[in-house]
Amino acid sequence: MMKLPGLNLIERLAMWVLVKSPRTSLVAIKQIDWPMVFVAANTKDPSLQPEEKPEPESMLLERMYHSPSYGEEE
Repeated sequence: MMKLPGLNLIERLAMWVLVKSPRTSLVAIKQIDWPMVFVAANTKDPSLQPEEKPEPESMLLERMYHSPSYGEEE
């Protein structure tokens, strides 16, 4: 995993646990006063799969909001 400047070992470990969790779809980390943003996404999440017809990015958030929680049935 890439080392982010300013993250200590515990913060990197917490980030790793969040990224590996089946309940987490997207992790974004931006440090204060640092221009870069680190984003990690779960590629198996069905709400993040691209569709044939492009749609507005706001719909991605809408689908994530309405999708069932981990372990729930639709």
